[in-house]
Amino acid sequence: MTLISLLGNYWASVAAFAVFGLLHSVGAQEPCKDALARWTGPFFVEHFWRVLYCGLSYAALYWGVAALHWARNLDNDVWLVVYPEWLWQIVTAVHLASIALLYAAFLQSDYLEFLGLTQAKRGVLKLLGRPVRQPDLKLFGTHRLVTGGLYGWVRHPMLAAGLLFLLTSGPSLNNLVYSAMYAAYMVVGGYYEERRMIRIFGQEYLRYRRRVGAFFPRLRLATAR
Repeated sequence: MTLISLLGNYWASVAAFAVFGLLHSVGAQEPCKDALARWTGPFFVEHFWRVLYCGLSYAALYWGVAALHWARNLDNDVWLVVYPEWLWQIVTAVHLASIALLYAAFLQSDYLEFLGLTQAKRGVLKLLGRPVRQPDLKLFGTHRLVTGGLYGWVRHPMLAAGLLFLLTSGPSLNNLVYSAMYAAYMVVGGYYEERRMIRIFGQEYLRYRRRVGAFFPRLRLATAR
């Protein structure tokens, strides 16, 4: 298969993934939230934007990009190579480990807050005039810098675990192209997320970045402070 034919098969999903990556990164930035707050009011952004953002991201990625990628290229879902039994067992073990890592990072990030469910619950309670026992939360990712656990090994464990999951999902052309698109998003999205973290946490994040790798553990791991 030539590069021209490859682009012909996957141009739609590549374009859709690029649009998704742009909107996903922009939607997580404070300027976007500030602009949205001026239009809808701070209450909506503080309590309901995160859950809407996650829901729209899921729908765009799995019902938009994935549908264009796999549904348009069913013939490319066959494996390009057949693993020997010993290698298949190793790949399966690593694949399961990637799921465990993804789940652990998800839990460590406070998954209810990560998905916006905690904020949405608080918003609903306030709208209903019910008492809210805990003090107000700041927007997700702005009120604390997590540097322990998996975040003491890599700065973006969810992205790293996601790539590991894709790379061990089977050597089909569809999976390889999707993994390449995902890896490109990791680099670009990670860059803008790093800039956001520096704006929020300043020197604290710069010190953290110097001792912890972005997607791969460094050979000498310093103790998180």
